[in-house]
Amino acid sequence: MSYYITTFCFGNKYAPILPKWEETVKKTCKHALLRVWDKCDLQLNFGGQYAWWDLVRLYHNLELLKTNQKPVVHVDLDLILKKDIEPLIQLDYDILFSKEIGEENAFPKECSQKLGFGICSGFYVIKPSGLTFMLNVLHRMNEHVYKTYSDQVTLMNYMVEHEHTIKEETVVLDGVTYSNKVIEIEGIRMGVLDFNIIVRDPILNGTQFGNHINVDNVGGTQAFLRYFDEDLETLPLTCRCGKAHLGDHGPCKHKELRIKD
Repeated sequence: MSYYITTFCFGNKYAPILPKWEETVKKTCKHALLRVWDKCDLQLNFGGQYAWWDLVRLYHNLELLKTNQKPVVHVDLDLILKKDIEPLIQLDYDILFSKEIGEENAFPKECSQKLGFGICSGFYVIKPSGLTFMLNVLHRMNEHVYKTYSDQVTLMNYMVEHEHTIKEETVVLDGVTYSNKVIEIEGIRMGVLDFNIIVRDPILNGTQFGNHINVDNVGGTQAFLRYFDEDLETLPLTCRCGKAHLGDHGPCKHKELRIKD
């Protein structure tokens, strides 16, 4: 099964990460075809406002999907893949997202409190059967319907405003049982992965397929690059706890998880 893995690269924070990210993807995902998007002139109406990058990458991803009719997977540059993601693509979903940290308090909170969880657009899969739905999302992003170009905010608001059903569904991957959310909306099945499949701000090694690590949380680009090759549990914690420059002045709630018996 061949499919595309794409990412978006722009700016001094992320450009130095790209070579190592590409090397890791090629080594880990044997059937993936890579595409890297940058700040292209798409004649869209974003005008440099916040989250314009979401608009650029989704536009390109949907054009790629229309042209080649192969699944398109977006992976953020700060998401380190630990396993081949082909089993995730083979799951019976038209569209697939990773889950945002915080459950019912995930951003945007007014939506996640109604849904019971939040989606994270740092990892998503769109199959040809999900194209029409995501074109509708792209249109709303471009029209600034929800006062932002954010794909995550647009999609979550769209789900809240339109009729849908949500259920739990168990899947077994590499012998491990996970529980995904399944949203049925407008004739498609949208999966939201168990948080332990793509882990945001990972603390421990586990069975995860990927670690999504905020570059600022770990001290910047050069510090982040260590997480590709060194053991996660020997490196600084990836959470925001106690980092005053990130707006958190409280004690770290995760240190005790690293204590070995």
